[in-house]
This record gives sequence, C-alpha cells and structure tokens, in this order.
Amino acid sequence: MKKHVLLGSVLLAAISTFSQSGIKVTRTGLINTKMMANVKYSSENVAPTAIENAVKPISLPVKGSSAKTSAITWQNISSSMNIYGVVIPYSKPLQWNDELDAVSFIHRKPSTYVMNPIPASTAATGGIIAFVSTDCGSTWDSTALYGNDNFWGRYPNGGIYNPTSNTDISNAYVVGAGPTTGSGGGWIGNWYASKQLGTVNYDNAPSTVTNAQQVMPTAPPFAPGVPSRHDFTAYGFTATDDGKMRVLAGITDDVASNDTAVMLMTGTFNGTSMTFDWAGKVFDPPTTVESDGTENWISRPMMAWNEQGTVGYVVIIGSRLGATGSNVGYQPIVYKTTNSGSTWSLESSINFNLSAFDDVKSRLWSVSSNTNLIVPNFTWIEGIDCAVDMNNKLHVFSSILAHPSEDLDSLNYTSQWTTEGYRWPHAPIVQNGPAVHPYLWDFTYDGTSSWSHMLIDSMSTEGPGGTTASNGYQDNPWDADPSASNQKVRIDARIQMSRSADGRHLLYSWAESDTAYTDFQRKWNNLPNIKARLYDAQNSQLSPTEINLTENAQGEVANHAMFHFISPKFKLVSETATKINIELPTTTSNSSPYSQLTSNTHWYACAGMEFDRLTTVTLTVGLDKDNIDALSNSSIFPNPAKNTATVKVSLLSTSKVQVSVLNTIGQVVKSIETQGQIGSNAVNLDLSGLASGIYLVNIKAENASTTKKLVIE
Repeated sequence: MKKHVLLGSVLLAAISTFSQSGIKVTRTGLINTKMMANVKYSSENVAPTAIENAVKPISLPVKGSSAKTSAITWQNISSSMNIYGVVIPYSKPLQWNDELDAVSFIHRKPSTYVMNPIPASTAATGGIIAFVSTDCGSTWDSTALYGNDNFWGRYPNGGIYNPTSNTDISNAYVVGAGPTTGSGGGWIGNWYASKQLGTVNYDNAPSTVTNAQQVMPTAPPFAPGVPSRHDFTAYGFTATDDGKMRVLAGITDDVASNDTAVMLMTGTFNGTSMTFDWAGKVFDPPTTVESDGTENWISRPMMAWNEQGTVGYVVIIGSRLGATGSNVGYQPIVYKTTNSGSTWSLESSINFNLSAFDDVKSRLWSVSSNTNLIVPNFTWIEGIDCAVDMNNKLHVFSSILAHPSEDLDSLNYTSQWTTEGYRWPHAPIVQNGPAVHPYLWDFTYDGTSSWSHMLIDSMSTEGPGGTTASNGYQDNPWDADPSASNQKVRIDARIQMSRSADGRHLLYSWAESDTAYTDFQRKWNNLPNIKARLYDAQNSQLSPTEINLTENAQGEVANHAMFHFISPKFKLVSETATKINIELPTTTSNSSPYSQLTSNTHWYACAGMEFDRLTTVTLTVGLDKDNIDALSNSSIFPNPAKNTATVKVSLLSTSKVQVSVLNTIGQVVKSIETQGQIGSNAVNLDLSGLASGIYLVNIKAENASTTKKLVIE
C-alpha cells in the first residue's frame, strides 16, 4: 500500500500543472460527525467517544525565510507487533530528562521480544517495554516494564522519574501508564508500572516489587486516593522536577457511552515500597448540552506544567456553559494550579466576540445561515497540544475550523468542500480575503491577563479518514482491517509542542504532505513529512525558519513520517545573536507496506536543528510574506546528485520560475524556465554531461532570487 513516487510523471506534472487555483471551492453539505465519533484506534477496541467538530476555511502555507535542516540521522531502533500503540497524538511515550540527559521511549513490545514470564499468546501484544538512551539515541538499552495476562497493556505513556539531586541513571526509574483490555474485549481498566534503571535491571522481566505493576479496573472498589472509576489513561504523561508523575484519563459513567469528566492521576514516589502511589483529581468541565443530553466537549484532554511542577494547566476542548455569540464553539476550557495541584481554578475562556480576534475569524468561512456570526472551533482531528513557557504562560497550539451554526445541536457537524469532502476548502485567496486551508495558531494565557494569539504557520493538507464512509478513505495508504469493517488507521497532522527545560524557547511541530507528490495533487496528508518552528519566549519572537525534519531522510522516513512524537522537552545546544541550535528527540512509526496488524517499525532521530533569529529586519508571519521570503525555502534533492536533481520552490503568487546552474567561475551550464503556481513547485534538473564538483543553483521568481549550493558526484 506504500505510495511510490514515479519521478518522471510526477515531476512533469508538478512542473507544469500544480495549482491550488485549479480547485473549485464547492460546499457539498454537512457531515454529522457523531456517526464518526468512535474513531478507530485499533481493531482491539475503539477508543472512548470523541466528537468531531465543524470545518472552516484557512490559507496558503505560511513559510519562513529559510528551511534549514542539519544532518538529521534516522535510525530503526525498535518495532511493535502492530501500529495501534502510537496512533494517538495526545499520548506522550517519548521523553527527554534534562538532569540525566536521558531519552526514554515507552512502547508495545516487538514480535521478537520474549518477556519473562512468557505471557499467554493472546496477551502477547500487551507487553510494554521501555527503551532508554543516555547519548541522545546513539545507543539504547531496553527493559520490560509491564505485562499481565488478564489486563493487556495498550496506548503507553511514560517517562523517567529522577530522585532529587540524582545524577546517576541507575538510581532513576522508568514509569509508564495506559489503558487495558482483556480477552473478552472492552476497556476494563488501566495499568501503571515502574522499574528502577539499575545496571542489572535492563532485562526482559517486569519488576516483581510489590506495586511496581498496578492494575486499576474500571469497576469498584477503586484504589485509595482515586475517587471514582477512570478510563483510558492515555493522555499527556508529564514528569516534573518535584518528582511527580502525572497522566490524564477520561471518566465514563455507567450509563453514557462517552466520557463525562476527566481524571488527573498523580504518582508520588514511595520511599518505603520504592514504587509509586497514585491519586486522582476529577475535572468536570462546565459545557453546554445537546437536546439528547450529550455534553459538548471532546475526550482528548491535555495538560502542561512548568519545570518545577508548581504551575500547571489542564486543558479540555468544549463548548463552555454560558457562552454567547462566537464563543459558543469548541475552545479551551482551562484549569490552573499554582501550588503543584493542591487547588485548581477554572480560568477565563478566549473571547472571540472581541475585535482582537477578527484576524482569526477572517480566516474562517462562515457556513451558517447567520452570515454575521462566525463560531471558531478548535478541532481535535489534526491534534492539539500545549506547553508552559518561562513566564508560566500557557500556550495552546491548534488548527481551527468553524461551526456551521451556534445551535448547540449543530456543534457536531462538519462542512464538506469540493467533491473530495475536505474539511477546509483548500483554495487560494477568495473574495479578497485570506486563502483557505489549515492555519496553525498559538493561543496564550497566564491567568492574569486576556488571551493573546499568534499565527505560527499553515498546512497544505489534512488527514484522510479511516472508515469506509469517511472522506479521503481511498487516499489513506494504510491497509484495511477486514475484522473491523475494513477500517484503516486514521492519519493526522500530529500537532505537538515542546520546550526548552527553562521554558525560554518553544517548538511547534506537525506533519503535512507536499501536494506536488500526492495522487492528482489532492490535499490528503498521505505522504507526510515533519515540520518545525521555534519561538523565543524571552524576546517574544517567532523564528523565520521552518524546518523539514524528514524531507531527505534515509530509510522509510522521507514522505512516510507517520505517527510521529516529539519529546515535550528539547535540549538547547547553543544560541547566539543570530542562531539557536537545539536537539529534539523525535520518533516516527510505520511499516512497508503500511500494515496495521503486523510488525511496525519505530524510527528515531536526535534531530539537530538550527533556527535563525529575527535581527534588524522585522518579518511578519502570515499573508504579508512575499516571494523573497518564500524562495528562501527552496531546496535541492538529492544533494549530492548524479544525473538528475529536483529543485523545490514555494511561491505565494503565480510567476515564472527560472533555475540556472553555474560553475565555479560563474558560467551558466544548465538552465530551465517554467511557469510556477501558488504553493509548492518541483523543477527537474537534467545534470547529465556535467563534471563532478561544486556548483551554484540560482533560483529566480519575479523580483526575488536565492542561490543554493549543489554537489555533483
């Protein structure tokens, strides 16, 4: 099922015909997304109900002044028996501990990994292991973390617990949590596990210390300190310097089939038992209710904490009770603590009725009968994430649609556009307004002042569906599962955030496809690469650099960067007045061909990235960027090259593109001119006849130009 790029036909089409303006923007109706609520996360069982939101327009990719990628090496570090353990972007299985400079990756075991004791064959896929590295992934050790024949481990989160002032990895513990199923099916509980990382403990046997492996069933009696049942502990695992381990779960009552509240589970190290005591805190978001009694929120909770673990936020996306006008839609419902979770306060919502947010609403098409009202919707479908900066401010990173109506029973509908049934129209500038496809926003709040916002970037694609009736199903490259009505795993942008340990820098990441290479240049994200942008919270500056982490990656990573995770913290390597260098632990998981039920590979990179700082020239991120900035995103691959190379050029307006190859004395030895279109263009260079050596490639469009180095072997 893997898509293969046929260079001849694809490049010819990309050079001559790629154009977003060729798409007719036609609204085809509404989808009742309640019918799609049980999104397939596995054939083992579907996750708790999540209600999809409504769609609204957005714009052309917002590109920075450069797209610099350091030599990022991707390595195959492990595998799992199926893909299901990594498909939820709200999980946090990959973590970097800055005190120990150690990376951990918690995942379901490979098919070749034999746990001790050997689990029953039917429970074999539920074994959880941890990979740990102290050199940013150059070498790894593995250890069995959890295994239970009756409660099978699913959707693992996890991280490293490091005792105060400890500098020895052997004294640290790897800790994980997740939901469980059983032989009879259904989500029957949650698992919690810990294991010391002593030099003798990297083995295939989970710890036998009492309470090192805990199971908390959804049926009573519940554990001490846990006030009620909790379900699907798969969200937002966090480790902070106060020694607390935290993870979020939903709460499903005995009547409803969907979550009715959220549980925050906090693990505290017990020095006597050398394990963790877990306690729960319930959050019941004040949301509007549909006429059938369904609460208007989605069960994909998030949280973010400062490094010390004193200031934290729990974020639930829903329609807040009492909201009016543009605020009726799904948006962050935020709880905040300033005393490590002892008490919490319900915070103010974003006020989209204010003119300060008109720039956000102007990028959303109104699809309701009330053309004077636009109701923004933070959509979970492409992922949402959050982080806390150095000033203890909350940052919520998300794409946004618009609800078709402020009617409470209509908040579960999504508009369809064109015959493809896109959630965004994916069109160029329409009616003298912004172009319309997914923008990426950062909404910021500290509990004392009003919400603010910043445009980070935009995407050119959206995730194809996984059910046979969903839009984009045919473009989804994953195989169909006959045992589950031919469902496929759903692909999304995996919108995620990371921060430096001190919170001075925030990183935004997502996955999207270059539509020059998708089938018929459709806007489905089936050839994903991982993108990243960096924000300097100390100087309130967004770097003009957008980095593609996987574009030229080896193995099955480039254009196949499925289900990626980034660590919630990254390593700040160096910074100067003009540059910021970081290392970001990153994974992506796939198989070739894409098979959801068989062994899937986990690829890892300690991604070294260099971001430019804004200096004397103030650059505006958004629609004001011109072709001078866009051309700087141009790249050449492969490089070094032999007989052919491809120049990728991003344009914000239709114009002719001239590409010239110059030798070391400035003579033009090859040139080509083609008509470029808005968006991404690919120009094929015939290098035959040129001697090995170093050349310069000059790229011109209108009054803009840029020069890149090319090595011919």
